[in-house]
Amino acid sequence: MGKTIFVKEIITILKEPKLCPTCEKEDRLEKDIIREERSDGKTILCTRCEALVVVTNLNLRNVELSSRKDDTIMLKEPHLIRKVAY
Repeated sequence: MGKTIFVKEIITILKEPKLCPTCEKEDRLEKDIIREERSDGKTILCTRCEALVVVTNLNLRNVELSSRKDDTIMLKEPHLIRKVAY
C-alpha cells in the first residue's frame, strides 16, 4: 500500500526552478512522483509546504493528477492554482 500525498497549492511555471516558489527552499523537493495528465509536464513536489510545481507552458485551470506509484493524492481545500514567472 502506498503513502498519502497532500497538495495544498499547484504552481505552473515555464522553467524548472532550483528552489520552491512558495517556501524558497530546496531540501524537500521530489521530482516526478506525481503525474499531471493534461499538460504531461514535469512535476516537482515540495513536501515542506505541500506545493506541486508543474513545468509547462499551458495555463491550467483544472488538473488531473495521478501517482507514479500506488500513492493516494489528497488536494487540501481550498487549493490554489497559480502561475509563476521568473
